[in-house]
Amino acid sequence: MITRLQTMLRATALAVILTPSLASAQIRVSDLVVTTGFSAARYSGNLASVTVTVIDSTEQAHSVVGELGVRGEVQLFEGVSTNLFAGFDLGVRQFAAGGFTFRDYSPREQAARGELSLFQGLGRWGTFALNGTARVRSVDDRPPMPLYLQAGFDQVAGTFRYQTPMLEGVRFDLRLDAERANYESGATGLKLNLLDRRSRGMEIGAEWGESWTIRFFGGGRRTEYPQQGSFDPTDPFRRDRTVNVGGTWSYASSFLAEVGLVGTINRSNSRRPEYDAVSLTADFLMPLPFWDLGLRAYGVITGKSYIQDTEFARLVPGEEADNASIFFLDLTRQLADNLDTTLRLGWTRAETDIGESYYERYGATLLFNYRPFLR
Repeated sequence: MITRLQTMLRATALAVILTPSLASAQIRVSDLVVTTGFSAARYSGNLASVTVTVIDSTEQAHSVVGELGVRGEVQLFEGVSTNLFAGFDLGVRQFAAGGFTFRDYSPREQAARGELSLFQGLGRWGTFALNGTARVRSVDDRPPMPLYLQAGFDQVAGTFRYQTPMLEGVRFDLRLDAERANYESGATGLKLNLLDRRSRGMEIGAEWGESWTIRFFGGGRRTEYPQQGSFDPTDPFRRDRTVNVGGTWSYASSFLAEVGLVGTINRSNSRRPEYDAVSLTADFLMPLPFWDLGLRAYGVITGKSYIQDTEFARLVPGEEADNASIFFLDLTRQLADNLDTTLRLGWTRAETDIGESYYERYGATLLFNYRPFLR
């Protein structure tokens, strides 16, 4: 993991060196946050022992977690219509997990992310943005279900976005992205490299409003899985085609609120992963009138149905959380000018590696965020 992270940092440094006009620009750290905290969670699922892929899976598990992270943003160039910055996010989480049949687990997650972003104003022609991101993740002693942890992977992604100026009260936008992800093989025998993917997507949208805004969007994505078979000798490797259509309503005043509805149609040359899904999302933020607290409530409810019934597991590890239902409630309080704390209560319901078999997670997290450069 250290070697991969060094490669990411060297790439960011090279981009800084090669960027024009930086010699005369003032490079500054615009944000640096050190986060530490702990959490406790309970997991449950209706997992029949004859169908699970790992014999140590159980119907109930629990965990206690400690975490440490640091994230930041560096302004490389800031002009009237140009903004170039680099960001990073490093973190580690150590679990103590129990409730399994044969032994307890001590998984450790390590993750790193680096990005380089450019925002450019085009005057009366609108604005565009470019973003490049590299992510590295590793998981040691990954436990079986229902305690879900995403598998380790390397990922590189790029995004282009263009937004028009206001045209008779409406803004239009275009988003193009590409992604490449490689997953590690699991020591438990799970073939996690089946998740290796190459993905390309496009989205177009239209937005209008000021204090409140409405945006409608539609997009498509093509994803290739070079390690997965399609069960068709004439077309041997899995390819998915996904269409998303939806809309969001948002309002900004003394509080912030956003509600969204998205429909998803996924079709494939392999019948196993074909499904339709609908997600309703709500996000709400406001200050509370006591104890200097801030509140955030976020929820997404997803309904999903498969097109074909099969007698074997539809999912490989990692796909199970793609269409999850999630709710969390955050209470944040400023303890000092450069220190705040957040208490999060959360719930998740998502598929296990057996299609249409679900697990649930209930958890509580306490986080402290320290900004050393803020006085």
